[in-house]
Amino acid sequence: MAQPLVIIVGAGPAGSVLAGLLARHDVDTLLLDKAAFPRQKTCGDYLSPGTVRLLDQLGLLTLVCEAGAQRLWGMTVASPDGTTFRAKFPAIVEGQASPFALSISRATLDSVLLKWAQRSGVRCVEGFRVTDLIWENGQVRGVAGIGSKGRETYRGRIVVGADGRDSVVARRLGLHRPHPTLHRTALVAHYEGAAKLIDYGLISVGVRSYCILNPIGKRLVNACIVADHGVVRGWKGHVEELFDVMLQEFPLAVRTLGDTQRSGPIRCLGPLAFHTGRSAKAGALLIGDAAGFYDPFTGEGVGHALSGSQLAAREITSALTEGDGYLAESRLMRFDRQQRAAFKSRKRLGVTLQTVIRHPLTANLVVRFLRGRQSFADLLLGVVGDLLPPSALTGILHPALLLKISGKDLKRP
Repeated sequence: MAQPLVIIVGAGPAGSVLAGLLARHDVDTLLLDKAAFPRQKTCGDYLSPGTVRLLDQLGLLTLVCEAGAQRLWGMTVASPDGTTFRAKFPAIVEGQASPFALSISRATLDSVLLKWAQRSGVRCVEGFRVTDLIWENGQVRGVAGIGSKGRETYRGRIVVGADGRDSVVARRLGLHRPHPTLHRTALVAHYEGAAKLIDYGLISVGVRSYCILNPIGKRLVNACIVADHGVVRGWKGHVEELFDVMLQEFPLAVRTLGDTQRSGPIRCLGPLAFHTGRSAKAGALLIGDAAGFYDPFTGEGVGHALSGSQLAAREITSALTEGDGYLAESRLMRFDRQQRAAFKSRKRLGVTLQTVIRHPLTANLVVRFLRGRQSFADLLLGVVGDLLPPSALTGILHPALLLKISGKDLKRP
């Protein structure tokens, strides 16, 4: 096999889309993944409206929709005390068609994007587990791992880590850092049968935890519970029992699931959050979850991956065009700044939402406030769905406003 220009570790959305974008520019790219596709992935099976917009810009939306993705027009939100409101994703421009989210299993989504990359000319080696990086003169020049023939190595000019939360590339670069304060674990189950969900998802906030129900087709629901990692780690029984106990904290979710039956095993993932010291170093780039992961509440994981793929594709093709085939330090620093700037405000939003989730009285307050203010509720959902920038919420959830509202609203029965 000829030596590729770019080696991408991880054939999820970040890796496959980057590989396909590079192929459009005739950049010889090798894609590696430890799994054989289609493969299962612990995920909420949800693509936010902002992610849908990115797929459309990339020319991939039709492929994803034709694979069976279901449109979701908004969310029902429930607070710890049972107060609820329903919000719809708002149109950004007056007269524009209503935006929507999509629900689709990650096994299906990842296979669709990988096949697209392969049709674009990308070579992919499945079943190859990267274990280390190859270094030359302080720069990354390839990867080593275990494949069908035993231990193998692949060399290239540029290496990209798109290998998720437990990124081997990030760890070998010395960039992987646990989050100092946020220690959460997700438990994901699928329920089969006629649930009371059609084209809206459900977000239920509990006591320091939350549950999201996402309909996939007409008879399958993804149920994800996110709670403190210590609770999950300290449980002594079976994880199925823990999931059932936790689910009872969300009465609306229980009623919504109705007579459905759990299908398949409970998948557990955590602790979820981590960050990286940099997202580029020594001739290597990190994109998607490999570049940092906060919390799945906003459902922005795939959107983050697609945005990182676009940034990386621009930087790599620009470097190759200008004769910089190994990504100089100045380019690495620029990529890192751009990627961090792109997600800085989203991270702040995540911090704010986590603060609300971890304080039940505040969560009750916010939901009560939004229940009677439909335009504000839709606006918040537009920001959470990455249709609008977080700055659009300036003043709405300001602490002073919350205190003002609490003096009046928390006295209600």
